[in-house]
Amino acid sequence: MDEEYVIQKAKQALQTDPLSAKAWMLTAKTLYPNNFGVQFEAYKIEKCSGHVKETAKCFSNLIGKFQQQPEFWEEINLVTAALRMETESKENDFLCEMFKHISADVQHKLLLLTADHCKDIHERCKLLLLLLQRFPSAIRTHGSSLVETLLSHSLSASTDANCFHKLLVCDLLPLLNSQSNITLELAPKVIFTLLHKTLKLHISTLKENQQSNKDLSCSEPWSQLFCVIEFVGKQLGWDPQLVNFTNWTKENYWQRLMHFYQSANWDDFTNPKQLVYCLILFLIYCLHQYNMNMSMENYVMIEAFTDASLPSPQIPEHKAKKRKTEVDLNVPHLSTENSNKSITSNFMLAVNCWDLLHSTDEINSEFTSLSTMLGLEVWLSSFYIDYSIYKGKYEEALKRLDCDGRAPIMKAITKACIHYTQYNYLVAFENVIETLNLLPTNIGTTSTQLVVGGNQRHLHFLPLTKLAVLQFCSKLVLRSIRQKGAKSSDMAIGHTLVLMQIDWPQEEEMLPSLMEEISRAGSFAYPHFQDYLIQVDILEELAYLWSIPGGKITLDIVPNLTTRRMGTRLADKGMKDVIRQAIRKQISRCNEPIHELIHSFLVQEKLQISPTLN
Repeated sequence: MDEEYVIQKAKQALQTDPLSAKAWMLTAKTLYPNNFGVQFEAYKIEKCSGHVKETAKCFSNLIGKFQQQPEFWEEINLVTAALRMETESKENDFLCEMFKHISADVQHKLLLLTADHCKDIHERCKLLLLLLQRFPSAIRTHGSSLVETLLSHSLSASTDANCFHKLLVCDLLPLLNSQSNITLELAPKVIFTLLHKTLKLHISTLKENQQSNKDLSCSEPWSQLFCVIEFVGKQLGWDPQLVNFTNWTKENYWQRLMHFYQSANWDDFTNPKQLVYCLILFLIYCLHQYNMNMSMENYVMIEAFTDASLPSPQIPEHKAKKRKTEVDLNVPHLSTENSNKSITSNFMLAVNCWDLLHSTDEINSEFTSLSTMLGLEVWLSSFYIDYSIYKGKYEEALKRLDCDGRAPIMKAITKACIHYTQYNYLVAFENVIETLNLLPTNIGTTSTQLVVGGNQRHLHFLPLTKLAVLQFCSKLVLRSIRQKGAKSSDMAIGHTLVLMQIDWPQEEEMLPSLMEEISRAGSFAYPHFQDYLIQVDILEELAYLWSIPGGKITLDIVPNLTTRRMGTRLADKGMKDVIRQAIRKQISRCNEPIHELIHSFLVQEKLQISPTLN
């Protein structure tokens, strides 16, 4: 009776009598303990029968004696593929369960043998990663070499470079970072290369897509970046407070950065790398959120307006306690719609990071070098513009604006607010007309935040909607006219009255002074009255000035009709009726869409508006 006969009898019995088949295989295994065919057939029979523990025993026996057999290697590859969960099937579930019943020594041997046997480098790295995941103690032996292998191949120009980087950043580093009691023997050069590679790739990807990181197939790219910083910080002995992102908040982390900066002895502090790297990461994180909010909500930052006659914006209580002196008028007040604090918070944190990165020669020099290496210049170009406006560096903002990739309407609005701030009212008006030709289709609403009280500069995050943009353009032109010095001109007063209508009664406090100017002059001539003035309150004020109690001012508001001051007799009764009817007609139009009227006024009457700005 030879082994072939016994195997054949076992196979035949398996179909009708599993117990008989098992008896035959026990006999064969006993008679032929060193025969691969017998031992492998016993394994397959147990596997087909679904016996997990018995299959594990057979597999352990095979790997101990017959690890070089090609047929068995195919089975080993099936097991490791199942462990990596590359596909889902009942067989893979069974093999994973079987693996659990193999002793730890055999599991370790299986994974290590498979990795050593694998000729494909990427597959070998995946198997070693699986080994380290299953047996963290093996990190001391294989961790450093695996990091270096993955890093070297991720730096190559091959199409598989990102696959190696994904294994390194998304899988291996989180594992290594979780084993805080294990220190790897990695040269500082290797660690910094790892940090540069990861930051550069993630920063580039985040620039291309603000909401995902598809190129790296990492579901949480920021978690990966934080993990890299934590790992690098532990390897290089950096301050734990700078590399701890567990249950952190942006405000709390900024305080940590400031504490580190303030407590450092800069006379002896010759290596500011840890602060600079952490600042760069935090800066990009804040800017990423800032840009996402600006893009999703469709905002543009503008230099808005102040009115000294209004109360100053309320200072938060915790800040008010610290401010014993007057508010610094050069530090802008920030406002946005719907109390969207995330935009202003992220922007200010980014500004603070930027200032800190340029606070000392040592930090600035290190940052400049890393900025070039990581390709930050292009990524930060849009922030430079908003930062320059925040700091009042308007010429620098204009220069950068021409090279920036932001939308044409955003460029036009930004130029308008800058030129207005520089008192170039006519140029600002040209930018307004350009803006009006690019108005978005989304209607939106008008804002209550474009004007704040006090003398402090005011920056506002303006929604890119038709009403909000048109409102901003109207206020800019209105204030340009009032500040240019043509305040007593009838045309300037008339233009102002028209523009006040878009968000009435927000500009109501301006009306008494305008009526006083008209009253002092004794007359008011405005040829565009019947085309554009329909706000009831404004019309009633003009009607009152025209009346006897109001001073009987002369109104020249009807085309081709010359009026004169009313005498004591009723000789000009017909003319009075014409004026009265003209005012009533305008009041009857009060429900017309005001934004369409204002848009038409600014575009069609630009030649009439320009002289009041020149």
